[in-house]
Amino acid sequence: MAVTARVACVAARKALLQGRGAIAVQPHRSRHKTIYRGKWPEEARTFQQRLDEINAKDPELDRLVNIGFPVASHADSDVSERKKQREWVKSRGKLEYAARHKELRLDLGEVKAKWLEEVGPHHVRSIAEHYSVYSDLFGTAFFYNTMPMSVCYDYDDEFVTPVYYGNRIPPSEAAVPPFVDYESDPDTLWTLVMSSPDADLQHNDKECLHWLVTNIPGSDVESGETLCDYLQPFPVRGAGYLRYIFLLYKQNKRIDFTSHKRSPNCKSLTERTFSTLDFYRQHQDDITPASVCFFQSQWDSSVKSIFHDVLGMKEPSFEFIRPPNYHPKQKRYPIKQPFNLYLDRYRDAKDIQEEVLKERLKRVDPFSPPASTAAYPNIYRLPHSVPTWMRLRIKNMRLGKHQWKDMNPDP
Repeated sequence: MAVTARVACVAARKALLQGRGAIAVQPHRSRHKTIYRGKWPEEARTFQQRLDEINAKDPELDRLVNIGFPVASHADSDVSERKKQREWVKSRGKLEYAARHKELRLDLGEVKAKWLEEVGPHHVRSIAEHYSVYSDLFGTAFFYNTMPMSVCYDYDDEFVTPVYYGNRIPPSEAAVPPFVDYESDPDTLWTLVMSSPDADLQHNDKECLHWLVTNIPGSDVESGETLCDYLQPFPVRGAGYLRYIFLLYKQNKRIDFTSHKRSPNCKSLTERTFSTLDFYRQHQDDITPASVCFFQSQWDSSVKSIFHDVLGMKEPSFEFIRPPNYHPKQKRYPIKQPFNLYLDRYRDAKDIQEEVLKERLKRVDPFSPPASTAAYPNIYRLPHSVPTWMRLRIKNMRLGKHQWKDMNPDP
């Protein structure tokens, strides 16, 4: 046994010397098991499939119905219109050449009239559906804007504030009744309604009626029967942008709307509660929606006077309560944690905002304009005696980072 072991050692030594000490090492490869939570991807439903299941609609009950006037489709155009289209395509090269050389002149009024005649009703419907106008007023019904309506508020002696399809108008510029104009036969009768599906403070499924004029002869709105006097928009503070919608109905005959009449200069929000769907269902045999336009409005300082002086009530306000961020339970002696950042993590957001406001007010002088912000604020060195945590605080204040982003006034 001893001789055999000695022979094996000598053989191994010779092999190592011949290979000059090179030892081949083969790496051991291992793969960790992949763990999926829930079902396998091949079996689980996608996010879109889950949304489709949640928002599933009945094809019969939720089918959209056109309650307005029909519009001519593009395929119904006659031969002469098609010839004009071909001629326009041929002259397109000349128009593009004139546009590139800034020599093209177009009549915008004619362009808008052509747009309203061809694809305008379809575009307005898409915009109204985007802002959920039809779904919040009529449910599963819609209509096309077949009667172009112009609504303008007087801005000053020279300019006006028009209402389009979702533009923003502050409440102070909509304090008086607007000027409404549309082309119609003087023998026809119309109904004009202005309501807001977002302004009712008591019911989520109701609207606030701001203006109601019925039995309008032609386009003379002033000659119609005013059943509800005009009320200025009053978007509540913190509620964001609210929609204010104008609807124009065409009447088949003179209708008695006495049941919808409000008291003169109505100042009760409860009395102004309104439902467009109920109004249409009651008179659907005699009225047909023909036009719509709307604007958005947000709170400004004039809203306070509306609540106090006109409505005679306290001004409500809303505040977004941010859900608290998740943090581990606070420790009394955290290990390897900077104390300033660790303590700020568990402070109330209002306390931090109050601290920032106080620091900003220290730099404000009511008798002098605000100082301009330096282009490179951290170019000024701090004394060596300033601790590290205070250096970071001062640098963030100078740059307006993190909680100090509101320190520097807007340019």
